[in-house]
Amino acid sequence: MNGMNGIDQATLSVQIKSLIVYDFLSTYNQLERIIRQIFEMSIPSLPQKVIQQLYFYVGGRIGTFIDVEEKAIKLNAVKFKESDLFKELTINQIIKIFKNNPCLEAFNFNIRSIQRISTFFSFYDCVIRLLNMRNILAHEMVNIQFKNKDLIELLTFDQLEAYSFEILQNYDVRKMDSMTRYIASNIIYMRKIIDELKVAEAE
Repeated sequence: MNGMNGIDQATLSVQIKSLIVYDFLSTYNQLERIIRQIFEMSIPSLPQKVIQQLYFYVGGRIGTFIDVEEKAIKLNAVKFKESDLFKELTINQIIKIFKNNPCLEAFNFNIRSIQRISTFFSFYDCVIRLLNMRNILAHEMVNIQFKNKDLIELLTFDQLEAYSFEILQNYDVRKMDSMTRYIASNIIYMRKIIDELKVAEAE
């Protein structure tokens, strides 16, 4: 499996990390897209209470900006456009809204643990942890340090090898450093979440 015999361990580790980070960010973008698609398709059937909350949060987007040329602080203009309604809500906001108001059935599922079959992780908690990891990777690529709140579940090398990482090709999964293993573990769970959401979207 290891066709990289002429490369030292440190270089291999960095190369694997780069590929796994790319895989994570690419898969995360896919996750964001499907969450937003399901949310937008579900708007007409949401309870009035939740719709009112959404309008409230969208209205709260009004903020200020500095106009240097006029030496003034101005309010951002927020125009009403029905086709763009609620598109300004972030995935983080959408997840937190529906975690507190679990009225969107497509999001009300759990993912079974790979380590312990009797343990389940809620969709909402998983996505929050994936968001945490994505935010860290957006600001730090070298000295990455994840915490438990950024990880759904740490998988063993044997468990990681059981899943396909096409992007790694001939690289040895066991050459990952500890933080890359965190990212790879989250990728596996993110794929499972996307599969569940695709089923819900098709119904």
